[in-house]
Amino acid sequence: MSPTVYEIWNALSKWAPPGLAESWDNIGLQVGDPNAPVQRLIVALDATEDVLEAAAERQAQMVLTHHPLLFRPVSSLDTSKQLPRLLAGFLRKNIALAAAHTNLDSAVGGVSDLLADALELFNVKPLHTSEPDTPSVGLGRIGNLSNSCKLSEIMYKISSMLRNPGLLVVGHPEQMITRVALCGGSGSDLWPMAVDEDADLFLSAEIKHHIAREAEQMGKAIIDAGHFYTEWPVVPVLAEYMRQQASDKGWGLKVDIFDDERSPFGIWINGNAKDGEFVPGSRPSLNK
Repeated sequence: MSPTVYEIWNALSKWAPPGLAESWDNIGLQVGDPNAPVQRLIVALDATEDVLEAAAERQAQMVLTHHPLLFRPVSSLDTSKQLPRLLAGFLRKNIALAAAHTNLDSAVGGVSDLLADALELFNVKPLHTSEPDTPSVGLGRIGNLSNSCKLSEIMYKISSMLRNPGLLVVGHPEQMITRVALCGGSGSDLWPMAVDEDADLFLSAEIKHHIAREAEQMGKAIIDAGHFYTEWPVVPVLAEYMRQQASDKGWGLKVDIFDDERSPFGIWINGNAKDGEFVPGSRPSLNK
């Protein structure tokens, strides 16, 4: 028995309820028929033309991403432009697209919990609670290391774990870190909560300049590890969750990860002469 698009989304909603999504977000079905049957599902971080092409080649009927393709109303379907062209591609190939974004960020075991687990934090709780009656869900996480360590040690661990060779760091490598706040993806808005929780380190991405300067003046550490790198680890977990759902429900559903997804950012390392080294974007290891 093959599930429908709706049934797949409904199964995912048991883990990441739509009510956890932020008001500005646009989760759920982006393109396609909710009643269409699905035999093959592709999971990725972003909906791109490469993902669409891979889904078509593998004869998938649905793509499930973390980032929504549609954030704002589309005023024109001019297919000479990237977004309408991609939307039209999903429609023409009869491939449904759905996204679980901030609901998956806030859920237990979601994006930020994966980072907290990787750093082996304990006494972990959300930085910002979405629902007062369920204090275990919400945006970001705050917790303690079992043993204080130097910032340099955490820098090395995060760089190795996420396979990102170029972290942006505020703080001195020798300063000691005990309490860590974090948020996968863009987390600048959670900085005040990290300060209120007396975090020694804030791990996130797309940190604004004034926040970095404020942290510097306060003697706090920040690691900006990149949006892609801090969120991609949820992709294999999401795929495994859907495989387990298919097994539990007796669905005839094959779940694949889009294999070729990499950070869009490369890193240019300046050399002593005119030549330097360009390191293309990578992704965290499936084994981490």
